[in-house]
Amino acid sequence: MFLSNMKKRLTNKVFSKILITYSATILLTMFLLLLLLSRYYTEVIIQKEMDASTRTLERVESYLQRKDEYTQNVMQDLYLKTDLIFNDIAFALQHDYDTYLSYRLDKYSLSSSFVPNNLNTFFQAYFSQDPDINAVSLKSASPSTEYVYIYNHYRWNKYMTKKENLEGKSLQPEDLQLQNVEWEQERSIFNNIQISRSINDPATLKKLGDLTVFYDTSGIQDLIRLRKSQFKGKVYIFQRDGDYLYSSDNSNIPEPLKDLSFRTSFKKIKWDGKNYYINTLADDQMGYLYVGFISEKEIKKVTIVHRYMVLATFILSCIAIAVTYFAMRSYSRRINKIETAIHEVRNGNLQIRIPDSREKDELTTISESFNDMLDDLNMYIKDVYVLNIRQREAEMEALQSKIQPHFLYNTLEAIRMKAIADGSKPASNMIYSLGQLFRYSLSSREIVQISDEIQHVKEYIGLNQIRYPNRINVTYEIPETCLDEKMLKFILQPLIENYLIHGFRKETIHNELRIKVQRIHRNIEIIIEDNGKGISQDKLLAIHTKLLAGTTTSEGSIGLSNVHQRIRLKYGQEYGIQISSIEGEGTIVEVRIPAARSE
Repeated sequence: MFLSNMKKRLTNKVFSKILITYSATILLTMFLLLLLLSRYYTEVIIQKEMDASTRTLERVESYLQRKDEYTQNVMQDLYLKTDLIFNDIAFALQHDYDTYLSYRLDKYSLSSSFVPNNLNTFFQAYFSQDPDINAVSLKSASPSTEYVYIYNHYRWNKYMTKKENLEGKSLQPEDLQLQNVEWEQERSIFNNIQISRSINDPATLKKLGDLTVFYDTSGIQDLIRLRKSQFKGKVYIFQRDGDYLYSSDNSNIPEPLKDLSFRTSFKKIKWDGKNYYINTLADDQMGYLYVGFISEKEIKKVTIVHRYMVLATFILSCIAIAVTYFAMRSYSRRINKIETAIHEVRNGNLQIRIPDSREKDELTTISESFNDMLDDLNMYIKDVYVLNIRQREAEMEALQSKIQPHFLYNTLEAIRMKAIADGSKPASNMIYSLGQLFRYSLSSREIVQISDEIQHVKEYIGLNQIRYPNRINVTYEIPETCLDEKMLKFILQPLIENYLIHGFRKETIHNELRIKVQRIHRNIEIIIEDNGKGISQDKLLAIHTKLLAGTTTSEGSIGLSNVHQRIRLKYGQEYGIQISSIEGEGTIVEVRIPAARSE
């Protein structure tokens, strides 16, 4: 029974259309809402990831800046202790290793302290406390002498092993040793970040050598690992010149990162058919460029929030459609009752009535009107013959009103054909144009296209050109885009007629008339310009005054006033006509109406 009722309701056209329309609207709305929420949530996730990337890069930058500041503080203390420490370092950098050892032994033997105060003790005091330091290198400017202090043998040996593989040379530095090897500058530093400072003679400012601290990248790795739950991307560190220093996963450098500008920026790129986000942070102080690199696919992975959004959208859509169906059931029943009553009336049962409903809506109004109609029909059934007679009379009157213009058209056509038969082609053309003018005039349309109004003007001017052959030259400047614009009927013909009556000079063949249509922003301007007799200034002032006052003007300008008032009543006070004229030279009439179509 339920399925039968549901099938019956679904076969009801109105019910089905409303249900389908509501369901489609609900589904479309829910889908758009889901799409907007999903996009918004994705943008939030992307922004969150970019913020996490920025914070991670800032922490790495802060970490290395602290190391740089520490190295800078060591250099300051080194310059402050010029009496002992700096002299020892300066001697070591300016002499070979054997000479320096002799100098250090002699100095120790002359010292009253049992604790040596030299290069070893200074470096041990300052650099042994930082677990991130792998080694410290002290390299002279000339000759090439290098002292390497190792504080983490395991990590340093790994570094040197990789360096040997890179350079093809065997290097085995000890706690303090002399190396006469030129170290090449390579892009990969293999788990070491180098921070270097120049050592200059305080007196002469001549460069003595370089102090280089090798920091292990495990501190950076630990820092990134702690933020892995917040930042899913990779971190790279480059020098200002583009040399590669560090990668958070020891992977090869992606192609898009090889030519990065040294500046802080954020951009989205496409590489190998996938979208990536690059976040860069430039450190001008240390000359490092920190880069965050993450795939859009990693950011836009379907999360549990997305699943809940899809599920909630599906459930809400089903609920909305179900509510719509059950809400429409009562309306469907009432529509079926109205449809049944209509079929009964069609079969001749005029006693049927639609039951009253408690609802006060449009269906109740229809039912009551239907019942009232049946009551009125039964009441006036006896007058059906009278109504039929009146109906026939009305039809005859309508037919007669149509016959008169039809008869006029046929008569003009018969006259035109007679003129053609008699060989009077000008008369034939005039009759044809007159017929077109009558047909256009008797049309019931109030709004026409500009092309129709122009054609009507052409027919009217054509009649006068036949009347005054070779005395009226007409120029039309009408863009194709303006032909389909709408305007009031009978706007231009009265203005042309006004020119032919008052401005046309019959004694000359140099009568020029220009009709121009142009669109200016949201308005259409129609300009009618002639080189006729013109209007005197006094008369022109009177016409302007009465046009502004909205009254019928004096003789010769009734058509102008009529056109002006019709335009203002239809489109508003800012529209209408404007007239400018110079007596003896001509007149310009500008018609301004709103454009119907947007640009």
